[in-house]
Amino acid sequence: MTADHSSYERIARSRRGSADYHEGHDEARRAFLIGQAVRERRLALNLSQTQVASDAGMTQPALSRLEAGGSVPTIPVLDRIAVALGAELIVTLRTQPGRGQQTGTGPASRKRIGGSWRSSRVKNPATRAR
Repeated sequence: MTADHSSYERIARSRRGSADYHEGHDEARRAFLIGQAVRERRLALNLSQTQVASDAGMTQPALSRLEAGGSVPTIPVLDRIAVALGAELIVTLRTQPGRGQQTGTGPASRKRIGGSWRSSRVKNPATRAR
C-alpha cells in the first residue's frame, strides 16, 4: 500500500510542475473568480438565479454552473449577465510577472471590443449617469 501511495505522489508531483497543469489551474481559478463575482452581485441585488438567467437569455442550470466555477463564460455571455445585473462589464489585460515585457499602455495599445472601449449597456437608466 505504501508503494502505491508513493508512486501516486511521484506522478502527481511531476504533473504539478507541467505547463498543462498550471494552465488548467489558472483557467479553473478564473472560472471560480468570475462565478464568485456574479453570485455576489446577484445576491446583493436579492435576485434569484432564475431571474438573472432569464434576463441574460440563458438557463438557470447554466447560471448555477457558472456561479460554481464549473464553466468559463464567453465575453458575450458575461456581457448579457452584466446587463441582467445592472452592472458594467470591464475587461482588463495585465502583463503577468515573468511572461514578457509590456509593449504599450496608451490608447494605441488597447483594442476595441464591440465598437467601444468597454461595454456600457445597462438596464437601469439611473446607473448610466456618469
